[in-house]
Amino acid sequence: MEMILHLKDKIFDLVKSGSKNIEIRLYDEKRRKLNVGDTLIFYKEDESKKVIATVKELTIFDNIEELVNNYDLRNMYFENSSKEELISIFNEIYSKDKQEEYKVVAIKFEKKEKSCGVVVFNDKQEVLLVHHNNGHWGMPKGHVEENETEEETAIREVLEETNIRARIMPGFRKIVTYSPSENTMKDVILFVGEAINTDAKPQEIEVSECKFVSVEEAFKLLNQEKYFEYVNVLEEAVKFYCE
Repeated sequence: MEMILHLKDKIFDLVKSGSKNIEIRLYDEKRRKLNVGDTLIFYKEDESKKVIATVKELTIFDNIEELVNNYDLRNMYFENSSKEELISIFNEIYSKDKQEEYKVVAIKFEKKEKSCGVVVFNDKQEVLLVHHNNGHWGMPKGHVEENETEEETAIREVLEETNIRARIMPGFRKIVTYSPSENTMKDVILFVGEAINTDAKPQEIEVSECKFVSVEEAFKLLNQEKYFEYVNVLEEAVKFYCE
């Protein structure tokens, strides 16, 4: 199940940054449909941006006072407020009559990010790798933008990071999932593609170097970074493309 929640811009930015991972709502008919594992889609007020998250925990209380006094609210946006101030703030948002009618729920969530990229081969069956400015080697990839398909994101990111135009081959799609930071999970979708051009050039803002290397060298570079999930994807990509 997916549930859409609209947030004020300031609160949305806290969710996007990972600073906020608890949402307090009335436990009304709509919220009673939520279950752990469901998807939350947070929108800014003007709906120009969204953040996707997964419900990790639902805790129900009779009222706001009980919630504030018995629930860990450290990952809220009122961290410097006293319990009394919090109770007052939420009582203004949700009347005591509404709390008595529906109860309240603390929705703990985990932000879900998605990036897409391509394992790009050239006509020599060499692999395109990038060296990011933060110091590690990997495949070219990046975040999905609004209204893009996964394939569109993957092709765009390869072009932006390396100046290489890639043609995605159907039949290969692998997912690497990891946690880049607290309260955030990330899916990296990787395709296999062929390079249309060969003049690789790094995007200096994010990438210090990009080049085609032999399959053996690619395995060596990824192993030294201890990115074993990407090593596994590369193994499958080589079998798919080269054998």
